[in-house]
Amino acid sequence: MKLTRADIATSLTTPSIVTGAALIAEWQYGATAAVVEFATAVATGNLAWTSFAKKWSPTLSWGALAMTGAFTQAGVTTIGGIGPTAYAWLVASATAVAARLVYKHHTRHDDLKLDMESAKLQTLLIRQQMAHHALLQKTTPEPVQAGPNLTGRTVEETRLRTVVHELFAAELPGCTVERTKTGWTAVLDLPVNLDRDRLKTAWSKVASGMGVAGEFMLEDGALTNQLIARFIDGDPLSTVIPYERTSGTRFTDPVLLGVDRFLNPVWLDLAYNHTLVAGSSKFGKSTLVRSIAVQLADRPDTVLYGIDLKPGAPELTPMLPLLQDLAATPEQAHALLDWLKAELAERGEILAAAGDQEWDPAKHGRPAIWVIEDELAELVRQGDDGPWKKTPASKKQESLLALMRFAGMHFLSATQQPSRKVFGGTTDARGNYANRLSTRMNDADHRRFIFGNTPGWEPGKLDQPGKFLLQSPVHQQPAPYKGMWLTGDEFKAEVARIGATTVRAPVGKRLILPVPGASNQEKVRAALAKYGNATRRELELATALEERQVLKAIEGLKPEVERTDAGTWRLVPAEAWEAQAVSVP
Repeated sequence: MKLTRADIATSLTTPSIVTGAALIAEWQYGATAAVVEFATAVATGNLAWTSFAKKWSPTLSWGALAMTGAFTQAGVTTIGGIGPTAYAWLVASATAVAARLVYKHHTRHDDLKLDMESAKLQTLLIRQQMAHHALLQKTTPEPVQAGPNLTGRTVEETRLRTVVHELFAAELPGCTVERTKTGWTAVLDLPVNLDRDRLKTAWSKVASGMGVAGEFMLEDGALTNQLIARFIDGDPLSTVIPYERTSGTRFTDPVLLGVDRFLNPVWLDLAYNHTLVAGSSKFGKSTLVRSIAVQLADRPDTVLYGIDLKPGAPELTPMLPLLQDLAATPEQAHALLDWLKAELAERGEILAAAGDQEWDPAKHGRPAIWVIEDELAELVRQGDDGPWKKTPASKKQESLLALMRFAGMHFLSATQQPSRKVFGGTTDARGNYANRLSTRMNDADHRRFIFGNTPGWEPGKLDQPGKFLLQSPVHQQPAPYKGMWLTGDEFKAEVARIGATTVRAPVGKRLILPVPGASNQEKVRAALAKYGNATRRELELATALEERQVLKAIEGLKPEVERTDAGTWRLVPAEAWEAQAVSVP
């Protein structure tokens, strides 16, 4: 046990202070100060004696004893000179140092005990902390490693990111979802570890993971690592699509058919392509043909002809104001096909002379032609039998289909009974129809005559009138569409509007179809009633009579028939008969 410098300095400070204070008191008060100091020393001594004797507080006992020593030193210093003062200071200092030694001896054990207790408590605290840490390790689950950020701006984006990450362990660098009229469209930017074809192949799993009721359509994005997913909610084609008048001005302008599953307009290029429209009755085939016909007829560089061999020509008769002519019998159908062949030859010569390969009405002087056929199967049945077995209509049709597109001449054929016989028998003329449309077909086997055996082209699965499948040079993927609904009143109004301005082919350069009649005069009258003014040659074509027979029939019909200043023949108008009757006295 050693005294530190601090202990010694503390022990010497108190005697020095007492000595200084006593000297000051002696200088001011003299002997009186000494009396007071000794008296106080006696009093504090008695207190110390009593306190030790009665075992009072150690602090009081030792404090009183220290005060006794201090006042005794002060008294000696006051009454003595330098010698006694120095002696008293030494004695007091020695006593203070001794007291410090005694105090440190008595408190050393307590300090050691306190240090030991503190060490024990510190050790116990460390052990408790270790036990707590071990308990946390045993009871706390392993922390989950933080994954990629899968939160999107929409519910669909978040779900897409999550499902792709779960299935392919890949995070989409970008995923933009936009709402559409029929659902939503997502543009997915793919990471380097996820191939676009792989994602497309497994998209059924993605759709299942999304948990949405609807249909997805996939297409490649603008970049090689982009995939566009279009989601269709429900069946947007279940609603009626109203007829919309278009503004085409040339025969090369596309026609509007209806809408796709995203309610976007569907346009079809008909120029230089033949078009086939198939479908069972009551499912919208005729409405499609009508909507196409009125759009074509409304173009100034286009003319329409018709073939309808059903009794009374019920499908095309309402279109008569739009048609240049309508073949309603097998004889007329053959005449129309023969005229088309002759017209094709003339147009070929015109193109050759001009050094051109495709017909342009504005340049070559004759309009584009569309021949509307309804029903195609009926043309084959009636036009291939009887006197035409050696030159059947199907063969003429097949040849024209293969040759006349370049000349701006087209077929728009409708049928509800597609078969190999209808399409040419040995040579499949179906291959010449670049545009193929089909509404619902009750006979599932018929679809192969329209679309072939490629999977997905199933017109039998179309569930509503007006829905159709479309295959063209532009439309190569099987997808349902909805045609415009052209009501009866709308159709009549369009026919009246367009028919009022339809320009007829000039006399002498038009198609002349054979007319019926029991006698030569009836045939001539029927021809003039059908064509109005007619040349003698046109009357010969219409009646299948020779020149002499035609002139004789005309003589027999006078004055009902008259010759015009232009050298043509016509029936005298009813107004002229009425005027003549009024003028007779």
